Amino acid sequence: MQIWCKSVLFTLICGLIVGCPKQNNASSNKILSTDLGGNPATLDPQGAFDPYTFRILSDLDEGILDMDQANNPIPGMAESWNVSNDGLTYDFYLRHDLRFSDGTPIDAHDFVYSWQRMIDPKTAGFGGSSFSNIINANEIINNKLSTDNLGVEAIDKYQFRVNLSKADPAFIAKCTAVFTSPVPKHIIEQFGESWTNLANIVSSGPYKLTKRIINGELILTKNPYYFDNKNTQIESIVFIPYQDRNAALSAYKTGELDILNSVPIDQYNTLKQNYPTELKTVTYEGITFYNLNVFSDKLTDINVREALSLAIDRDTLAKQILANGQTPLYSYVTPTVENGRYKNVTYDWANLTQAERESKAQELFTNSGIKSNDYTLDLTYDNSDLSRKTAVAIASMWQKVLGIKINLVATEWANYLEKRRNSDFEVLRNSWGAAFNHVTTYTPEYACASNVNASRLCTVNYDEMIINANNDLNEEQQTQFYERALQLAMDQYAVIPLYQNSYTMMIHPNITGLQVESNLLHDIRSKWINKH
Repeated sequence: MQIWCKSVLFTLICGLIVGCPKQNNASSNKILSTDLGGNPATLDPQGAFDPYTFRILSDLDEGILDMDQANNPIPGMAESWNVSNDGLTYDFYLRHDLRFSDGTPIDAHDFVYSWQRMIDPKTAGFGGSSFSNIINANEIINNKLSTDNLGVEAIDKYQFRVNLSKADPAFIAKCTAVFTSPVPKHIIEQFGESWTNLANIVSSGPYKLTKRIINGELILTKNPYYFDNKNTQIESIVFIPYQDRNAALSAYKTGELDILNSVPIDQYNTLKQNYPTELKTVTYEGITFYNLNVFSDKLTDINVREALSLAIDRDTLAKQILANGQTPLYSYVTPTVENGRYKNVTYDWANLTQAERESKAQELFTNSGIKSNDYTLDLTYDNSDLSRKTAVAIASMWQKVLGIKINLVATEWANYLEKRRNSDFEVLRNSWGAAFNHVTTYTPEYACASNVNASRLCTVNYDEMIINANNDLNEEQQTQFYERALQLAMDQYAVIPLYQNSYTMMIHPNITGLQVESNLLHDIRSKWINKH
């Protein structure tokens, strides 16, 4: 792994310099060096689907709305907005000083183009399914209509209108997501799929890409055309994709990193003791779970799937084995989403003792008719400390309780994403970090017509209930629809919830402005940060 050297950045800014001594980032109050944890899969905001991409794009691009550190929607590229009484028409009034990083003006027509890409199945990432209530969005997603039919329009240069077919109670929250960022049509038409290459890329947010090494560091510098450039304190950000947590920690201790994302699990307690003010541990809106491939002959039986879920000792996993802030989870949503609105949506066996759960698991597995000695499952996970430790623990639990054999399949990040995308697995470790604080941030994971449903199970009536919930303006009835839909999906056991996520960060004392404790979604933007 390459370690960033400060004079490299000086080279980029001031001219060509050959060679440089190793220097400590902490000596510069205008350069932020942060651990990324892995390589971003894309730099296309409409195609984003992995956490490393989202972190980079939070700096490179700006949604039509912004959010504060408590995840409340605030003006961004749109300085104001208006919603019709029936909740079906949203008018966004854009700032007049918007420009891409190459100086090209941004107006409402750029949002029309970009939102069409967000829905287009050829270019969409997770965003497409999140915005399916826009008129004709589902038909476009299913290749029945062209993107020209999407219910978005430029009223004039500075008024962008979105027309929904059905009300969406989370729509404004969704508009803070990076999917909604404008992208440069003039660049994409010129360079096609290579428009995000270093030589071509143009961004809309507080920073622009200055350097990128494949499987190595990325350097971003301030975008001089960003509308709030004067309030962006950090001049440059260096992202280093450390996949080895111990190497990342060493870099933090030597000052090569200002911010460390995710500490080595086996050193958590020591770090908590030795760095009490620098180590931040926060439970956030996100879940970790296992996807089961229901089309595998080994997993078609619902009794087997339920037995696998029951056999996992979540309390031991979260509180003793991982023990860095995770919370055991017995639901498809967190108990904290929307301030606890869905905390009662849990499995009925959640109140049983672990011994009772294991007994029930053994009974279900026996009833399936499968002989445990002849049963082997592949458990695929991304090759990170957390995923590895989780997989080893759960494999041991399954072997102990059910007597089955587990093959652990550690997979590098890019290959892991491919396996997840193609449902090329039997059991797959997965995680979902909420993009907004509403139950519908989770519901696409279990929907039939969703590109993020890795298990591919289509639960009867689930999609219909979600639609009914979205359309119901009565808050109590809406909640009931969501609860019933979630319970239907949970009863199929295509997904095994494990724990609510936490993040562990180490932040040098000279970093200010980052309010991680208030950031429920763990959405970090460098424009919030200052360095002294």
